[in-house]
Amino acid sequence: MKPIRVLLVDDEPGIRLTMLEVLRQHGFSVTAVGTLNEALDEIASTQFDVLISDLNLDRPADGFIVVSAMRSTQPNCLTLILTGYPGFETALEAIRNQVDDYLIKPVDVPTLVSLIEKKLKQRVIRPATD
Repeated sequence: MKPIRVLLVDDEPGIRLTMLEVLRQHGFSVTAVGTLNEALDEIASTQFDVLISDLNLDRPADGFIVVSAMRSTQPNCLTLILTGYPGFETALEAIRNQVDDYLIKPVDVPTLVSLIEKKLKQRVIRPATD
């Protein structure tokens, strides 16, 4: 069985490096980037099973741009938003953007791994919107 491919997008190097290592230890194949443009480049060039994006990258709520790009090019990719600054408006926006889950930092790793595995099993295959 091939490993689950994860795109991790976070502008904080410490979080990026830590999450990268921890997810790899759990058997995931992880690509980690720190900017909106790097994320968009990866989405355009590589197939992923899971997107984990920080909500606020270069600007507030840039994570939704990442989710939207992933949804349009890879509609079956599981999309998760991570934020250290949860709010009602951004949670509502996550629902509007069809985000699969909205998680608050610091996220418990075993919970995250379990959530990814559960959501991938329950995933509904969506048609491409191109």
